[in-house]
Amino acid sequence: MVARDDSVIRGSLIACMIFLVLSVALNFFFWRSGNFLAQEAETTNARMQTISSTNQNMENQISRFKAMLGQEQFTQDQIDKMRESASDDPVMQAIEEQYIKDMSYFGSEVEPQDRSYPRLPEYLVNAIRDRNEQYANARGEATKIRTDAEAEIAIAQNSKQLAEQKADEANKKAATLEVAFDEDRARMNLEKENTRDKLNETVQDFGKFRSRAGAEAKKLTDDNERLLGTIDTQKTQLNRLRNDQFETTQGEVRYVVRGGNVCTINLGSADALRPNVTFGVIDADDIRLKDAKVKATIQITQIQGPHLALARVIATPEIKNPIIPGDKVYSPFWAPGRRVKIALAGEIDIDGDGRPDNDAIKGQIKAAGAEVAAEVSPSGSVTGKLDASVRFMVIGKDPELSETASDDPRNEAALRAIARVKDQANELGITVIPAWKLQSYLKAIDDTLTTPLGSAVRGDDFPPEPMKGRPRLPTDISEMYKERIDGDQKGNTILP
Repeated sequence: MVARDDSVIRGSLIACMIFLVLSVALNFFFWRSGNFLAQEAETTNARMQTISSTNQNMENQISRFKAMLGQEQFTQDQIDKMRESASDDPVMQAIEEQYIKDMSYFGSEVEPQDRSYPRLPEYLVNAIRDRNEQYANARGEATKIRTDAEAEIAIAQNSKQLAEQKADEANKKAATLEVAFDEDRARMNLEKENTRDKLNETVQDFGKFRSRAGAEAKKLTDDNERLLGTIDTQKTQLNRLRNDQFETTQGEVRYVVRGGNVCTINLGSADALRPNVTFGVIDADDIRLKDAKVKATIQITQIQGPHLALARVIATPEIKNPIIPGDKVYSPFWAPGRRVKIALAGEIDIDGDGRPDNDAIKGQIKAAGAEVAAEVSPSGSVTGKLDASVRFMVIGKDPELSETASDDPRNEAALRAIARVKDQANELGITVIPAWKLQSYLKAIDDTLTTPLGSAVRGDDFPPEPMKGRPRLPTDISEMYKERIDGDQKGNTILP
């Protein structure tokens, strides 16, 4: 019983030992299996971290590639960091270095975010075009500079040759002059001695000449003063004679048509006479025009020859004093070949109303065919041009110096101004006449006595005249045509 119990115990112990061994073996197997799995887990984690880091680097590289290709944009900080830091990947490092180098081709005007490979060719093409244009311009300028330089070199060479030629000629001339200079110096030394002797003689002669010149200068001064006095005296007499006579006649009446409405005068195209010029008719017996009375006024209507003109009577004379051949004609507003110029001085009152009538006088002068070339205000200022071409200066009544007016400085200044104007007119040879004398001629031109023409013509102004025995007007027609006309009137046929 005891033995059976020992075997049971022994069997139990063996079973326990086997179970323990199996437990230890199983635990070791589990421990080793867990350790192996732990190592694999660590390796997997490390691999995952590596893969994650690789993915991150690849994403960064992809982002950089996108930025390089223009799909994204770099900032200046990213570019600076890429330039300063080194990549673990030598390939990427080389690509980044090449990118930085390639992007350096962009100019400073291109922003960092605009720098990429797609834009680089366009920029380089534009840059190449600009360089080509600059190169073409530079080449053109270089060609022009080369051409100018060659031309300037040619000019310089020609100038050099000319200068060398002139230098040779100058050297030859200098040698010749040097020889001549030596000869002249010897001659001049000899002449110097002779000149010294002649100078002494000349000084003595000059003293005698100065004495004679002083005497002659005194004589010439005395003669000049005497001649100036004579000139002043003659000028005074000339002005007095010029002022004594208003004007001279300019022509005469050649023929008067029956009725006395039309006449001819001995002035024509050779005297530069023109139609519409008005003349006053003076009796042939009147010698001085100053004292003569205008008995009629005529107006030129047609120029018929070099010294023949037809005129109509616009102011009919008195019955007892008709126009006859030989009567003189004159006009202060006409001169052969030129237009008469008249100057007005001061305020001229022609109607006695105390107000100046300068504008009315100017209108009458222009209507008569003359020209108002200058006007002198009461203060003495001249408007227009006052020179020797002016024929008359018309002056109104001089201001009177009364007890009340003598104290007025304006009246005294007006008197001095008129006196200066008269003196200036006398120096220029201008005839000074009073306003009443000019007005007396203007009044002789009476428009109410003129015969109207055109649509206002009146039949009574042109009465019929018999043809039989009617005298013909003198003309400048050739004698051949006169014979033909006379033959036609007699009924004879005259062949030309």
